[in-house]
Amino acid sequence: MRKPTTEHNPFMESTSSDTDYDKVQESAVSDSESSIIGSTKSDGLIWISEGDKIHHIISNKLLSGFRKLGLSTQIEDIHKNACSSFMKRAKLQSFLIFSKAMEKKCGGNANVKYAWFGASKDDMHSIVSHGFGHPMHNAIWLSPEDYPVDCLQTATPNKDGLRHILLCRVILGRTELVHPDSGQSHPSSEEFDTGVDNLHFPRKYIVWSTSMNSYVFPEFMISFRVTTHIKEDRKFSVPLKSPNSPWISFPSLICALSKILPPNTVKLINKYHSDYKERKITRRELIQQARKLAGDDLLTSIIKSFKNKQNKESNEDSPDISSINFQQWESRNCPLA
Repeated sequence: MRKPTTEHNPFMESTSSDTDYDKVQESAVSDSESSIIGSTKSDGLIWISEGDKIHHIISNKLLSGFRKLGLSTQIEDIHKNACSSFMKRAKLQSFLIFSKAMEKKCGGNANVKYAWFGASKDDMHSIVSHGFGHPMHNAIWLSPEDYPVDCLQTATPNKDGLRHILLCRVILGRTELVHPDSGQSHPSSEEFDTGVDNLHFPRKYIVWSTSMNSYVFPEFMISFRVTTHIKEDRKFSVPLKSPNSPWISFPSLICALSKILPPNTVKLINKYHSDYKERKITRRELIQQARKLAGDDLLTSIIKSFKNKQNKESNEDSPDISSINFQQWESRNCPLA
């Protein structure tokens, strides 16, 4: 069990509603410290100007998270949930009531965090308007504020490459360790409220479907573009000869992924690599599974980060048969299933 701890949180300092739940007015989350510009849209969102303190904090957190993987990101817009309708104000009040109840249960600390949730634009608007729908595995999985990159796969881009991500407030209470393949669909006992994938360094917050619309409040929607990412005509391949494009051996790739992905995901990729070495699956199948689990953007970023090392060691080493590289491939080569 991980006990709730009080931590410095720049997001919560930026909205006066977070510092004292009892002072939140019926109108919505307080904007008293923000110079928000623009009127409420029909979808209940308010545009936040680039000069606003909240815009600066959210942008820095999002950009720094992507920058860790060498991804160049451009923030297009940040909007705030205005809670402009009676039902939305009721949802906010419900969230605050549950926060107070969790404080009492946990001895004064509800363990409220900020977390990211990636989805399509249509899903985003549906969540802000109506709440979370029917999640897979009876829970929604959110990424801690330092790891927005983990939402890149689910933040599906439109035809213009624009992606959307939600920044939510999440009531965690007392957390327990939950494995992705455990089949768990609710807290294991009344002692626990939510789950995490790692008790000490969580990369996922797990909120059960029975409480997701009470414990999670979608507060901001950020629209952005990742300008350094794999193009549609660039695919991953397994070379039979030393490639000219950047490459990385699978053991090195797995080592790099272990610093980013949840342990169980890395374990599964490692299993597929072992199956390949034992000739249980083909190289093509190995690459397909790696791409499914890690995602093209993440793999591309890791491979590119090895480019300088490859250039320095090109005369000393050559890639083994299970290395992975990216280059121009036709869509029929190693497609994502």
